[in-house]
Amino acid sequence: MKNVVLTLLLLVFVAASPASAQRPGSIGLYTDETRTQSCITGVGFYPAQMWVWCLPGENGQICAEFGVVHPPNVIESTIYKNGPIISVDMGDITGGGWSVCFSGCHYEWLWLAWQQIYITDPTPGWTEIIKHSDPDIACVQAANCLPGYPLECMTVLTKYGVNQECPPENPIGVEETNWGAIKSLYR
Repeated sequence: MKNVVLTLLLLVFVAASPASAQRPGSIGLYTDETRTQSCITGVGFYPAQMWVWCLPGENGQICAEFGVVHPPNVIESTIYKNGPIISVDMGDITGGGWSVCFSGCHYEWLWLAWQQIYITDPTPGWTEIIKHSDPDIACVQAANCLPGYPLECMTVLTKYGVNQECPPENPIGVEETNWGAIKSLYR
């Protein structure tokens, strides 16, 4: 009897552990289409690009809702959206929040938009992904591809560093891996 109880407790513990959780979708800000950098430095007044990339969770992704906020020394310019995959486009990336849906489900990295920006002075700062300003939206979220397209909170992978080198606490996730390899880190 003790063995049965211990086994059941172990199964409950394993089922509730982070290693058994499904991988949520992720979102990050990068300097270009290769997703290898998320910080820029320059001299004087200079141009840069800010790319918004998503990595869908295990259940895919069909929509995203979030916003972006820039530091005061960033002048926003043209936003280029990934038109071929976007079917719903409501709001503004930096104007309180953006709700975007795709014409189909995605399961691999995809870029949503990139924005031309101009840095006006050498002050260090961060551009960050924030939750949509709608009070009914609790987090940076995505709709996955399960029946009914349930919502899930996304993990914000990176901030976008302005006039600074990327510190270790702003990691770049560019290596391809699988969820099993990540789960093995918890064992």
